[in-house]
Amino acid sequence: MANVYELDKKSCKWWKKYFFTYWMSTVVNSWICVLRTQTSKTPLLDFVVPLAEALMASGKLNAQYQRRRGTIYPTKTSRSLLNVGDHLPVATKTRLRCHICAEQKKESHTQIMCTMCNVLLCIDCFKPYHS
Repeated sequence: MANVYELDKKSCKWWKKYFFTYWMSTVVNSWICVLRTQTSKTPLLDFVVPLAEALMASGKLNAQYQRRRGTIYPTKTSRSLLNVGDHLPVATKTRLRCHICAEQKKESHTQIMCTMCNVLLCIDCFKPYHS
């Protein structure tokens, strides 16, 4: 009776196959016990689905830890850019010359612009410009 709703998959690990086999045999045995006590006959599927839903719901309620989703650590340049107060760097669509590098006659093109000053600055010049 446990093989009616087969949970065995080809890609399943061996220990999962054993777990699901014994879990299903336990469910079928409890279903048989319930059938003996009840007058109406409940199909096996109608017994398994609410049981599985209740187990999943209790697992979600008892979960202590949430899975981390790719912790991103800031780079050295992004940490130095965040120490300039309310002046925040924003990426623009166009690539133009850096304001400070243009005054020093250097060829440096950037897409970073200060939100407060509306000045294009490369990463190297962003913090010194605001100091």
